[in-house]
Amino acid sequence: MIDYDINDLTVRIYAWFDEKGLHDPVMQFAKLNEEIGEMAHELTRGRKDSEEMRDAIGDIFVTLVGMAHHLDMDLSECINMAYKEIRGRTGKVIEGSFVKEENG
Repeated sequence: MIDYDINDLTVRIYAWFDEKGLHDPVMQFAKLNEEIGEMAHELTRGRKDSEEMRDAIGDIFVTLVGMAHHLDMDLSECINMAYKEIRGRTGKVIEGSFVKEENG
């Protein structure tokens, strides 16, 4: 099996969505929820390192790439925006979840 880097994968995923005629971001949102459910299934059963968990994470990524593509959004821009928002965020971890510090 050939391993591709993230940029090559993104281009290949765009092409796959186009080839399959998957242009409806609403349907991709429904698919995203299905894949999140599969991830939840693995997590709630304590199977954090399973093949199914890896598959669910990969499927979630593929679906998000496809959604961004068909909404004419640049995936790198979306990720950069999210990172710029969180990079300087302060707060604390409470019961395993990051809770951001309120400003003001």
